Amino acid sequence: MATVQAVSGNLTAAERGILTAINTGASSLSLVGSSFIVLCYLFFKELRKFSFKLVFFLALSDMFCSFFGIIGDPSKGYFCYAQGYTTHFFCVASFLWTTTIAFTLHRTVVRHKTDVEDLEPMFHLYVWGTSVVMTVIRSIGNDHSHISRIGAWCWAQTGRTGKVVHFVTFYAPLWGAILFNGFTYFQVIRMLNNATRMAVGMSERGYKSDARPDMKALNRWGYYPLILIGSWFFGTINRMHDVVEPGHKIFWLSVLDVGMAALMVSL
Repeated sequence: MATVQAVSGNLTAAERGILTAINTGASSLSLVGSSFIVLCYLFFKELRKFSFKLVFFLALSDMFCSFFGIIGDPSKGYFCYAQGYTTHFFCVASFLWTTTIAFTLHRTVVRHKTDVEDLEPMFHLYVWGTSVVMTVIRSIGNDHSHISRIGAWCWAQTGRTGKVVHFVTFYAPLWGAILFNGFTYFQVIRMLNNATRMAVGMSERGYKSDARPDMKALNRWGYYPLILIGSWFFGTINRMHDVVEPGHKIFWLSVLDVGMAALMVSL
């Protein structure tokens, strides 16, 4: 995952081995979970609706993010760079797709618009375009001459400027996505709650029964911000600590960073 490749500096060989094992195990679970969603979408035609299509692209991004996280520590220099940049690209795309899902729900439920399918090209431009820009910018300040001596993974920023750029190009948009998703789901759920209370007050039992499945579905979608927070909270703290004290790694924080981030999809 995105944070995994940046936590191993200044740790002992045994500690790096533990982090590698945790990353491989957790990323494998994520890979299996996201691959299952991708295969279900491809094999079951009834799932090929617009809402599921967004979930498909989210799972596809997660799948590649997990895959490239697993194949860290390549020995070839060129492949090492490719692995690092592709990991960043797909991990950024992963959480950006969650914002398109939140936007679609808000536009449909709160604003009562029916044109969300027409916005699909804009969604792709926004997600893939932003991911490309963030991936290109993150190379600023990174000392590639040290990439083979980091010790465990390829995607590591060694200079202070590189660490700041890493934070700006990944964690800043990540927490922006978390805040956007949280605010959007709050408005959507509040809208449905108000509609349900009005239906109950008017004794429209048929409307009430229809609203309950919608609320259950929205409540499940509403877990996305919590999942993102749980997955990346420790990684964010670890990155901030790494900028302040670049020569001192906290092993238990690195373990939580790697484990929680890699488990994002399986959660």
